[in-house]
Amino acid sequence: MDISIVGSLHDTPPIDQMDVLQLWNSERVSLSHNGKFSGKPTTRIYVNDNWVLKIHRERGFRSQAVAEKWCHLQIKKEQNYNIYHPQRTWIACGIDNQWIVANITPRMQALHTIDFLAIDSHERVRLLAEALQIYMTFTTKFALRLDEGLSNFSLYHGKVYYLDDDIYPWDNFYSFSAMLGNCIRKTPALAMNEDSWAQLGEILQPILRDHSSEAEDIVHEGLIDQLVGQQEIFKQAFLTALRPTYKVTMTQRASGQFHASDAIAILADVHGNLPAFQAILHELDKYGIQQYFILGDLVGYGPHPKACIELIQERDMFCIRGNHDHYVAYNGDVRVAMGKMAKWTADWTLDQLDDDDKMWLGALPVRHQMDGWMAVHGSPVDKSFFNGYVYNMTSDRNLDHLISMNMPICLHGHSHIQGVYARRKGQYLPFDTRKGDINLQKNEASLVCPGSVGQPRGGVKTIIAEAAIFYPDQSSVKMLAIPYDISPVIADMEKHHFPQQLIQRLYEGK
Repeated sequence: MDISIVGSLHDTPPIDQMDVLQLWNSERVSLSHNGKFSGKPTTRIYVNDNWVLKIHRERGFRSQAVAEKWCHLQIKKEQNYNIYHPQRTWIACGIDNQWIVANITPRMQALHTIDFLAIDSHERVRLLAEALQIYMTFTTKFALRLDEGLSNFSLYHGKVYYLDDDIYPWDNFYSFSAMLGNCIRKTPALAMNEDSWAQLGEILQPILRDHSSEAEDIVHEGLIDQLVGQQEIFKQAFLTALRPTYKVTMTQRASGQFHASDAIAILADVHGNLPAFQAILHELDKYGIQQYFILGDLVGYGPHPKACIELIQERDMFCIRGNHDHYVAYNGDVRVAMGKMAKWTADWTLDQLDDDDKMWLGALPVRHQMDGWMAVHGSPVDKSFFNGYVYNMTSDRNLDHLISMNMPICLHGHSHIQGVYARRKGQYLPFDTRKGDINLQKNEASLVCPGSVGQPRGGVKTIIAEAAIFYPDQSSVKMLAIPYDISPVIADMEKHHFPQQLIQRLYEGK
């Protein structure tokens, strides 16, 4: 067998050909799930007290030059990743009329083999936090993900490294949330208590913020849905620390606990339009409604963001967060999807609200779920819950998602177009834009948009404010469209030099 030691990540290769041969001729290690060593069926591992040799027989090359070139490219890539031990070394081996590649790494202790009961609570949290930090730093920089299991992270002289060779496509925190859920289910083995999980949540929050402002929401919502059995108390401790929703000066007082026997006023996309907001509330008051739910985007586009927030707080309305709210809450996060005009008004809004207003917006949940129905600003299939749209091209996928969740009704905003998408007996129904009562009982799944209070886009040139009344126990909605005097809104938009395009959009209803 011919051996070529191609190079290590940061140091002169710490081994020579004799070391490789000795490892190769040692007894092959058995691989098993959750054992000391794991890997693919095609992977072969040999170990001694100091080194681990991992051979990739599936990576065969026709010549030494090609195999060495592959190793050089891999070394360069891994140096950029900065997640592996610096002595990690790649080699090319000529065997059975082909050249295969392998790597050698110092022998380290995989995290899943550590006796967490034998170490103190600070060290337990530190080890888990370092693994999460490695994962998140990597995915933030490269938009890829590591293999999430603790068996893929190892400890060497007090420092945590990534151990696995494989890198995977980014899945928007789906696997990351699953890993956290799995760790929580293993709480007894990890010897973690409520305080430890809370500490880990506090550590993870700024790490997620470095990735994106919506990351903690996505992880929070992804973890809420996971069943952890008797470890639920630890999950809640972690979530409370990760997303301290109610640790703000001026949190919303409404509980979000709606009575199914009573009507609920459903509003969306108020967008800082106070006259439209007041008009629709005046109409809803005629029905004697006591429960109000706003599906996000309280601000943006309109000239009255602070007045609308104050009215919402005054009337104890329950709200979830929209993309405009999120942008303002996080002081203009450029990663929030937003067009040119939307960004102009959102940036203007930033100067109209104080820190308490922004904290209040940032503390709003991104999803709400009750028995038999749920609510988001954007779309249920979108991980952020406020960026995705429900419209003709996406409605089928979102309806199928609701059915997979066994969730018959989803209330949403964001599209600014009043109506219902539905699936019944396996068939997708045409978009229902009728005013008045719409019965949802026969539908397998329904996506209900109450339209927009402050900026309807249904193409109706009559100046209206839109909303709906939802009757949960009857599975029905009443769609409302109320005319109002637009002149005060236009006057204030002109006073503050809003773009003419935004003013014209209100007139045109699109």
